Amino acid sequence: MRHAAGTTTLPAPATRVVALGPHALDLLLSLGIQPVGYGEAAQLNLRQYGSPIRQIRYLGSRVTGAPTYVGDRFKPNLEVLASLKPDLIVGEHFAQDTYPALNAIAPTLLFHGTHSGDWQKTLPVLARAVNRPERAAQVIRQRAAAADRARQTLPAWLRGRRALVIWNAGGATRDLYTVLGPHDWTGGYFQNLGLTLDLPGRQDPSLGEGYLKLSSEGLSATRADAIFVIASGKNTAAQARRDWHANPFAQRLPASRAGHVYFLDIQLFGRLRGPIAEDLMTRELTRTLR
Repeated sequence: MRHAAGTTTLPAPATRVVALGPHALDLLLSLGIQPVGYGEAAQLNLRQYGSPIRQIRYLGSRVTGAPTYVGDRFKPNLEVLASLKPDLIVGEHFAQDTYPALNAIAPTLLFHGTHSGDWQKTLPVLARAVNRPERAAQVIRQRAAAADRARQTLPAWLRGRRALVIWNAGGATRDLYTVLGPHDWTGGYFQNLGLTLDLPGRQDPSLGEGYLKLSSEGLSATRADAIFVIASGKNTAAQARRDWHANPFAQRLPASRAGHVYFLDIQLFGRLRGPIAEDLMTRELTRTLR
């Protein structure tokens, strides 16, 4: 099986799987696979290595067991990881530096997941590893049908209109925004809803393809009908809302004057990036846009 870190061969379908991060967990749960271990971002300050983890935001209700916390999703505690005796480790390409050590413990699949359409490409590969190819095909079909329905559930005023989708980390960078384009997974989700993405801002080589940097002053370049502000890093949706209302440049925008600015959580709208996330995001948007 080809993946972001190379090619992996499994002697038999995997049954003891460790998910390194919420994206991997989303993919596994969508296939009906419960992980024996789970890794998360170190900055979330979760429980000590080797302890069961039950409180997993947005996906926790779908986890029926108590997977062991193995530490940071990109640099897990190898001793704890090995003690679980996994026959498959699933993570993201950000963990490539750790790949040799992970692969020495168990066959490891690292996937790209940050771009639009990524999970539809990687889910069939993962499904082969756990012998669930029919389930993967079913999930992809169901999500395509759900996306069609979601477009019809948007408020009439928003259908086919222009939207600005931005990240904001708050704090010292509260006046700086990252604009998400159609190549980004989250930007692609909004585009697939039938919205036209507004792309003001300037290119920044450090951000990669599909992202633009925007200052508070630069907000005046947008004429988006709706703006979706995703609180990233340690920022919260509530704080992002307060910062936005305190920003005179933001308050002059047509979307602000119309009350069409919405504040969202990056854990749901940027970190899961899988089929379950799409379903949960659509539900959240439906509630938010009422």
